[in-house]
Amino acid sequence: MFTRFLFKPHESIKVIIAILLSVIIITSFSSCAIKNNSEQNHLVYYTLNDKDSLSWIIEKYNKYCINSNNPSFQIEIVKFDSEQEMSTQISTEIMAGSGPDIISLSQKLPFEKLIESRSLMNIYDLLKDDNSSNAINLDDYNVNILDAGVYDNGLYIVPLFYGVDVLVSTEERLKNFDIKENNGFSLTYSNFSDVFENYFLNDEGYSFVSNELSDFLWFDYPMQLFCRFLNSYVDFENKAVYFDTDEFKDNLDVMMQMLTISQKNNTNELFDGLYINRSFPLMAGNYSYYQSINETPVVFRGLTKDKDVISAHIQVGYAINNNTQLKEQALAFIKYTLSDEIQEIGATASGSLSFPVNMSVYDNAKLVAGSRTDDNNKIIGIDNDFMKAYIDIADNVNACTLYQDVSHSYYNDNVIGDIVDNYIHKGISKDKFIRQLSAATEIYLTE
Repeated sequence: MFTRFLFKPHESIKVIIAILLSVIIITSFSSCAIKNNSEQNHLVYYTLNDKDSLSWIIEKYNKYCINSNNPSFQIEIVKFDSEQEMSTQISTEIMAGSGPDIISLSQKLPFEKLIESRSLMNIYDLLKDDNSSNAINLDDYNVNILDAGVYDNGLYIVPLFYGVDVLVSTEERLKNFDIKENNGFSLTYSNFSDVFENYFLNDEGYSFVSNELSDFLWFDYPMQLFCRFLNSYVDFENKAVYFDTDEFKDNLDVMMQMLTISQKNNTNELFDGLYINRSFPLMAGNYSYYQSINETPVVFRGLTKDKDVISAHIQVGYAINNNTQLKEQALAFIKYTLSDEIQEIGATASGSLSFPVNMSVYDNAKLVAGSRTDDNNKIIGIDNDFMKAYIDIADNVNACTLYQDVSHSYYNDNVIGDIVDNYIHKGISKDKFIRQLSAATEIYLTE
């Protein structure tokens, strides 16, 4: 169901030894070297200079605690200047039986390993004993999104907001390459080369997807697509690797072609950036914008391995450290983050979030989109082919991955990052790339 991670093959033995030594040393001196957050009377959260979406929710929650005369439930935010320093400290403290109580999915940690080792709390266990009037009913939430954090019948990740994997272009752009596919088309790795044959023969200065970076949207979009492709050929649940197959080898060629073209062309893009806000109200606004410039928007289902998969990714999610003793406070925070008030922010906001996991709030977002007006105060509406197709895709999501920024997940960055970089930029052969990729993944899956 979800991606697991490993260390680089040439480092795995050294890393294992280092971890064992760290555990011995830290455990011996943890009483003086590490302040156990569970011994405090409040939850603790680590962040990289507030640069994550969970921090503002926590700050809002702290104000709520004060206003509701419950200041002891506030969460302490500990800020770090370096992601490496923060990740190392979290990992070290968790191994020593301590660590922050709340852990954001945006932090570069091997979450699947943490789940598998039961370092994270099973949220189901936390919820089942709650008999309060505002107890959470998980039937009110999108099960396909919740499943991204489920392992062995336990829920270890709390997803709050998610985005649907789609590609947005216009009929006018696609016609430049004689592409006639319509709204809702399922684009797969296997039909990719046929659908975009003319594009690959002559790209005419178009990157496949926007590759411009900004201070806010720091994603390398073509690389995100490439990393999603790699991950789809690993079955982490059943410890199987499919890199050394004809299907992967054939599809690798076209994905590399897409990446190469996109990295050299940044003047025009065939598809918009992957992670621009795609909430229903803003997509209605996007439709209106394209109409205003006499273009007709088109939405494809994002690149997947299987045409029957309609995929999404978690934008904001978190876990609870299994070391915490503050279960009452943790439950209160979970209830707050899943409340209608917070969930509605993701459904109607003009920020970077797309969809709430709460189904009633999700449905209400369609009503909000239906009343969206253009610059002339005229209702745009959602009764058009573009919005109908987009809503249909969103309504029928049946798979979800843990990471929005998959190229910087622990697995893709720390485990196979050097191997991928050597193939893309240093010219190692395709066969060597596949051998190294397979070996790295197999070592992890079996160690």
